[in-house]
Amino acid sequence: MGMYFQYGLVDEFMREWLLRQQELHSGEITREEYLEWKLNWPETCDDSKKFDYYIQWRKTE
Repeated sequence: MGMYFQYGLVDEFMREWLLRQQELHSGEITREEYLEWKLNWPETCDDSKKFDYYIQWRKTE
């Protein structure tokens, strides 16, 4: 089953959420890092790295 939204912001969040879920389950990120990313999104969004308001959420970078 899948979901599709034709709304840019929701699409972006869902795409990145799936990526973070996969990283969490594979052990690439910790539960703490996942929570930090989720609580501060969109400032933690990968696309936000080019802006001044980006929040660094990964401890390993």
